[in-house]
Amino acid sequence: MSDAAFHEVLRVTRGLETRIYNLLPVPGGAELWRVTETAGEPSRAVKETHFTDAEAAAEFLEEVRRTLTAGGWQEE
Repeated sequence: MSDAAFHEVLRVTRGLETRIYNLLPVPGGAELWRVTETAGEPSRAVKETHFTDAEAAAEFLEEVRRTLTAGGWQEE
């Protein structure tokens, strides 16, 4: 996930786990990827969704931020 085409939009931690949310511009929109890093384990990347509309992406990311914060995650 270190490719320069990815754009980090959110990074949160809880305990020894870090989640990093990245947008990847693709034809017709953008993909949202979540990278999970846990101490002593390899990083894991999962494609969460594909956006075709910037407003929908912003709303989705804000909901993710609210949900994670409610679950005890802290933004870095």
